[in-house]
This record gives sequence, C-alpha cells and structure tokens, in this order.
Amino acid sequence: MKRIIAALALFVFVIAVAGTVYADTRSPAEKLAAGRAYLKLLDKKIIRLRKAGKAKVVKNLQAQKKSTIARMKVWKAQSAAAVAPPPPPAPVAPTPPPPRRVARPVAAPSAGLFGMGLQTDVTLGYLAGESIIVARGDLILADALGIGPMLGLSDDAVTWRVGLGGAVGKDTVGNDDKKAIPLFVDGVIAIPADIMGGIDSYVGGGLNYVVYGSEKTSGSYGGQIYYGIAGDVGLGGTSYAELAYSIIRSGPDATVTPYSMKGIGINFGTEILL
Repeated sequence: MKRIIAALALFVFVIAVAGTVYADTRSPAEKLAAGRAYLKLLDKKIIRLRKAGKAKVVKNLQAQKKSTIARMKVWKAQSAAAVAPPPPPAPVAPTPPPPRRVARPVAAPSAGLFGMGLQTDVTLGYLAGESIIVARGDLILADALGIGPMLGLSDDAVTWRVGLGGAVGKDTVGNDDKKAIPLFVDGVIAIPADIMGGIDSYVGGGLNYVVYGSEKTSGSYGGQIYYGIAGDVGLGGTSYAELAYSIIRSGPDATVTPYSMKGIGINFGTEILL
C-alpha cells in the first residue's frame, strides 16, 4: 500500500511539473484554464486522501495547490495586460511658434557721388620717348553683347570704356606743345584671378579719334592696347596700374602730316561711382 501511495505522489508531481513546462509555451489565458483544471483535480485528490487518512500526502498536495494559485495570479495579471487596450498616446506639447523676426531696414546701395549710379574711371598716363601726358575720363558700360559667356568667361568679364581725354607733348617729328582731345572707345577683358595667382588683372584695347587738336581741326584714328592690374588701395574704389602702348594722331592725315604722339607708357587710375 505504501508503494502505491508513493507511486501516486510521484505521478502527481511529474504531472504537475510537466503541466508547468507545457503551460510555459501557452498564452496567459491558456495557462489560467490549465491551472483551474489542475486545481479541481487536486481538490478531488485532497478530499479522497483526507478521508483515507493520508495526512502527509494531503499536506503535499495542499502545498502544490497553494503554489498553483500563486502562479495563476501572475497568469491572470498577464492575461489582463494582454487584452487591455493600449494606453492613449501621451499628449504632445504644441510646437512653439518660431521667434518673430523683426525686419531690419536694408540700407539702400550707394548711388555714388552725385546720386546717378554711373560707374566711371579717371586715368593719368605718361608716354615715354615723346614725353606725352595723357589724361582721360571714361564711362564704364556693361557688356550688352554677351561676349564674356561666348569666350567661356563670366557674364561680367567684359566691359566697355567710352570716354574723352587730352594729350600734351611732342609729336614724332619733334614739334613741341602738341595738343589733342581724343575720344576713346575700349573693350576690356578681365583675366580670371586663379590664372594669375589671385591677382585681379585685365587686358584692354581700342581706338581713339582726335576731335580737336593743335591744328585747330580734327585728327585721325589712333589706338591703344594695355595690360593692367587692379585692387583697392584705399581711395574709395578700385584703383589700377597699366602698361600701355598708344598712338594719338592729331593731324588730319597721318600719312601726309604725321602729327602723331605715340610710345610705350604707364597709366594710373581709379574707378569712381558718380
């Protein structure tokens, strides 16, 4: 009889352990259902063994019942959490409006000395050999023909100089105090600074025509070419120095009356916004 009771107790223990392992693979609701069925089985056994006077076995079964009830409380909480609706999302704090930017008045660009907004330059040069002083003032015009992009340069790489000047000195036949008032028209091409090691430079050239001279008449056509470098030397605008070659023909016909003033020279000037 003792062997039967011991075998029964071992069987009950094995069944309980197997049920626990098996329940671990189930959902909390399935564990609860298995736990209730197991409690009913334990209650029947406890009643029957108590009547048979098996106090020790009854005590062991009651301990198992107590342990099963404790596990069922955990399963019940897990099952309630599984079926409970998710909590509502936490309220999101409204995004504060961006700080209000106070518009600052933008200073109007300078319109120049006389408010006309015209870009000009003044140049003073010296032609060696004949000791000729040449002064000129030019209006600088943007390139309306789009020559810069045609040459693969920037839109503002080409500008035009149109101006009036004066020349005083000797002509090529040695006449002193020759005077002329030439009209100049030049084209200027800016050289990219990266080619010249960061130096702003340019080449230019064009024609001139003496509108009045020492002969009290107009002259003939001449020309000039030059290379210049530019920069800010503190005069309020871009200043420049040029190495040039110029021919100014003050006579009415240079082939008959060769009143020409020409030579290699150097020019200095600055841009002025009027």
